[in-house]
Amino acid sequence: MKRKIFTILLLAGFLAAYCTPCVYGARLTRKQKKEAVLINVAQTSFDEKQYDTAIEYYTKALELNPENADVYAKRGNAKFLSGDFKEAVKDYTKALELDPSKENIYYNRGIAKSNLNAFEEVIEDYTKELEINSENSNAYLNRGTTKVLLKRYKDAVDDFSKFIELEPDNELGYYNRGVARRNDGDAEGAIEDYTKVIELNPKNIEAYNNRGVAKFYLKDYKGAVEDYSKIIELNKNFQRVYYNRGIAYLGLKKYEEAIMDFTKELEINPKNDLAYYERGIAEERLSHNISAIEDYTKAIWINSKKADYYDARGALLSKSEGDLKAAEQDLTKAIELDPDDSEKYLTRAIIFCKLEMYLQAIDDLNDAIRYNPENTQAYDLRSYAIKSLNSKKSE
Repeated sequence: MKRKIFTILLLAGFLAAYCTPCVYGARLTRKQKKEAVLINVAQTSFDEKQYDTAIEYYTKALELNPENADVYAKRGNAKFLSGDFKEAVKDYTKALELDPSKENIYYNRGIAKSNLNAFEEVIEDYTKELEINSENSNAYLNRGTTKVLLKRYKDAVDDFSKFIELEPDNELGYYNRGVARRNDGDAEGAIEDYTKVIELNPKNIEAYNNRGVAKFYLKDYKGAVEDYSKIIELNKNFQRVYYNRGIAYLGLKKYEEAIMDFTKELEINPKNDLAYYERGIAEERLSHNISAIEDYTKAIWINSKKADYYDARGALLSKSEGDLKAAEQDLTKAIELDPDDSEKYLTRAIIFCKLEMYLQAIDDLNDAIRYNPENTQAYDLRSYAIKSLNSKKSE
């Protein structure tokens, strides 16, 4: 049974600032003085978050001196903050043409490109920035985050580890490395990182949530319940926390507690079809079959595209000697939505056997074996169906 628990990834991006060097004791030309005035007006507008005005005056300054890399970089910042990422990239690129060794421009262009989803180019820019300044911790952080987005988890772990070397007390490094490790299948390493985040910031709810996820996948259901309970203590309205704790309680076979959590989740989010489905499972484990069928039905009403919902309701109808035709219809819908699942063919075959539709059962069991040749129950049931069909023919 697949359960979805959502993990949060923090993308940290800091737009670097630039300072235009002042020249003391030098006689400025009239043109240089005018340029300096325009830049000052632009900078004042930028500081006041009047980005359109800042762009206007930076542009006028560039008309006077089109070789000023700093001004292209500053105008790029203003364009970035006004949301014009493509034009920001153009200005950063021009600044780099004029001064390719300028620190922070590759970094800022990388951030702009990340907003354009040009992630391979983003990595290239952060790498070039690190060639200029190997101590730029934020470049490691953001390059690692970009690698996570590209599912290059091992490389991301290396970048986050470098960030941690440079900033050992910054929780972002441990948090993001935990995300990368979890996605790379290293749940234990992820738990170590989230634990460090919590040591640095005991109120980091996302760290508790993600640590709970990692513990759940390691089948440490008790530990997961403890983390989700801590989240509820800090913020009882945190998204899906009752749902997540509910499935951890299912792992502990504490079905009453699970039902209470799923019920609480549905009070907060009545359209959470997964909560109805999981509550139905808990009800079924307690033999509350009518309630379970009602929950599976509500899950289907909310989301009619989930094969498992029809499968669960159909199987329960069959087990509880309910409406076998309705059970068959549910399994037929489940197979239509998920035609590669051996177990669904097996379940429908069981229903066909109960309906004495042995030929159809044999067809389903052949499919069940085709999709899973190790399904021993399918072989046994097929032998039974063949014998039953032959007996029926000889009557």
